[in-house]
Amino acid sequence: MYSFNQRSDTVALDEPFYGIWLAQNNRRHPNFDEILQTLECHNADKILDLIEEKENVKGNVFVKNMANTVKYMNQTRVLNYRPLILIRHPAETIVSHAKIAADITAEDLCLKDQVQLYDYFKERRREDPVVIDGNELRRDPSSILSQVCHRLDLPFTEEMLSWPPGPKSIDGLWAAARHKDVHASSGFLPPSPSSIQVTKENIPKELISVYDQALPHYQKMFSHCIRA
Repeated sequence: MYSFNQRSDTVALDEPFYGIWLAQNNRRHPNFDEILQTLECHNADKILDLIEEKENVKGNVFVKNMANTVKYMNQTRVLNYRPLILIRHPAETIVSHAKIAADITAEDLCLKDQVQLYDYFKERRREDPVVIDGNELRRDPSSILSQVCHRLDLPFTEEMLSWPPGPKSIDGLWAAARHKDVHASSGFLPPSPSSIQVTKENIPKELISVYDQALPHYQKMFSHCIRA
């Protein structure tokens, strides 16, 4: 999100459909009450209208979004957009999440939703959606982002490789709770050895079933991802 927001022809939005997902699922995430009072929580078309308004002004809109919220959108209007699907190995996600909360489910990982999103767009738009793996992106951001821009018919710019550290005006209400590491950054960092060496053996026993459910979906998506 920060990378695309550095483009002069693009504005980024931080999970504008999150309020609808929270209202539908009643999950007590950080800033739950404030989010429901601030974001649109019922009508996805109003959010799509806002995105189109910003597109008319800026040229491009990058919408950071969780794949499990797409089902609440107008399925015809959503085809006007080009999906850029970011994946992460489920072992890394589970181990990272378990440090904060132990109630993670396979649905929370959104990998099944990403597969469904990929298949839907491929069938309806007759083109392969763009998929990037987080570690591949961090290994060679210039190569990956150049390929992404080419696939999206956008010119690549070096400005996408760095951003000012600290909170951003585009951050959602939840940024202070979730984005501390990103706020400390000013660009893409190579994946740490500890993160890429995370395997099934590092996952708490009570979450092994979550991993087993998610892995086949990750493997399918990884087979489509852009390589450095």
